Amino acid sequence: MRGWLNLRQASYFVVVAQEGSFTRAARRLHLAQPSLSQQIHALEVALGAELFERTARGVRLTAAGQAFLDGVPAALAAAESAVGRARSAAGQGGGSLHVAAVSSLSTWVLPRAVAHWRPAHPGTALRITEFPARGALEEFVAAGRADVGIGPRPASWSGPLWSLGAERFAVVVPPGDPYAGRTGVALAAFAERDWVLYASEHGLAQVVAQACAVAGFQPRGVVETHQVDAAVRLAAAGLGVALVPGPAVPSDQHIGRVDLADPPLRDVVAYARIDGWSQAGAVVRGFVDLLRTLDLGLVRPDRPASGQPS
Repeated sequence: MRGWLNLRQASYFVVVAQEGSFTRAARRLHLAQPSLSQQIHALEVALGAELFERTARGVRLTAAGQAFLDGVPAALAAAESAVGRARSAAGQGGGSLHVAAVSSLSTWVLPRAVAHWRPAHPGTALRITEFPARGALEEFVAAGRADVGIGPRPASWSGPLWSLGAERFAVVVPPGDPYAGRTGVALAAFAERDWVLYASEHGLAQVVAQACAVAGFQPRGVVETHQVDAAVRLAAAGLGVALVPGPAVPSDQHIGRVDLADPPLRDVVAYARIDGWSQAGAVVRGFVDLLRTLDLGLVRPDRPASGQPS
């Protein structure tokens, strides 16, 4: 019957639209690709419109698909909120919390916070969505698809915003490198080295480029990666030095860490939409308060956050 909306199919549609590929979307959703294709086809039949068209590089939205994407996140959020209210009214828990974060923070910082937060909120469903680039994260939160975003400070934000501290970056080298284990080393000391760089669309690619430019050189990249963990391992294996967030460097005798004399810092904040704050404010505030008090490997701010809601 046309007009009937299956929320699971709609959520699958959003992932395919984000990935631009059924293959990548199926991998992210842990589904078989034929099963995902069948679900999207069933959604198209229910809506009476084709949502995607195939291209040589994947899929792209049709006009109907774009119109659906513009409206479906709000519908999914409203449904999730209704489920949370119903469960709360039935005494089954405290709703849900959807956190969106840049991938480096979701991998190295958020797990520590979640490990402390979860035991105190056993009835609250928690979802984490990762983004390699800050721009996509900000758009996701601005569209109301997450309750709170965790990442670099946006250039502008009209909603609530809390300062969490800053990522301090360090250099990774092989354990036998002359600089391994040293502190107070200038970044310029690595100007003539080969480098492990991040793919251009990764959020840290600009951080590395700017830090090296300030140090007076352009890094000579020999390999690119989309993953911070891969950058650490590739550098430790001797393919080139890598600049990574300090918390991403494990205490491992097979990895050489170099703490810089003037390390790059990247502000980390939590932020939410004003309407999202009104709907999930207590849960978001509790989670953010935990982020601001736990030792997460971030450099803490010297002054209170600006834009903090009362």
